[in-house]
Amino acid sequence: MSAVEKQARTVDIEATLDPQPTPVRLLVGYSADVEVILAVRDQVVRVPTSALQEGGRVLVAGADGRLEERKVKTGLANWEYTEVLEGLAAGDRVVTSLEREGVKAGTAYVADDKAPK
Repeated sequence: MSAVEKQARTVDIEATLDPQPTPVRLLVGYSADVEVILAVRDQVVRVPTSALQEGGRVLVAGADGRLEERKVKTGLANWEYTEVLEGLAAGDRVVTSLEREGVKAGTAYVADDKAPK
């Protein structure tokens, strides 16, 4: 999924509120942030969505001390995480600091063990 596709997520919907004992006062111009959950999967390999590069690629900490690029097949996704169906195994270390200078395939790396897992 490209960055352009992720930006076009505003849609108009109609909703009916359940009757409340005290009427809810809604004014014109109110807005809401809503997350619609279409499917849920447990026990899957996932990566931070921000770690994905164009073309479904990620950078992984290789066993030889260098970053390697991997093509992954993705599944369910939201703003925070993306399911990985193929291309990664549980425990693979994925680069999340893509904005740092010099971060690219083939570069030697030093793992930040304080990073959240």
